Amino acid sequence: MDQFGERGVLESTLECTHEPSERFVQLRGETRKDGKFLNRAVTFITYDSSARSYVYNRIWSYGFIENGLGAWKDPKTLQFQIKFVNEPSYFKGTVWRSFIRFYSDNEISTGLYTAKKGQRYRLYGENKLSREVS
Repeated sequence: MDQFGERGVLESTLECTHEPSERFVQLRGETRKDGKFLNRAVTFITYDSSARSYVYNRIWSYGFIENGLGAWKDPKTLQFQIKFVNEPSYFKGTVWRSFIRFYSDNEISTGLYTAKKGQRYRLYGENKLSREVS
């Protein structure tokens, strides 16, 4: 199973900008399967110097919102512990970690780890992305 029960190859796009200012990274993504729209998400990441933590907020076209706090897990992986606002009932009892992994100036991946409360995390899914130079 892939993203939210889909099987097979999913195609994703991701645009990264500094919006609404240089203090934020905005990620706007969309996922399709066989050309059919599945979902869209907008993510904002900023750094809270008083909490010494990265702040993560993502809004999904599915209708739910992720909030999280994060830190560098290693020199190339920024990881966030996620809490859902208006969590879907099928997520009840599940805990989530989101990550951004940097491979090079032109390649990153984004993904999720999931676990039932009290169990070990497993990889739920990962999108590997390459910069398109125009």
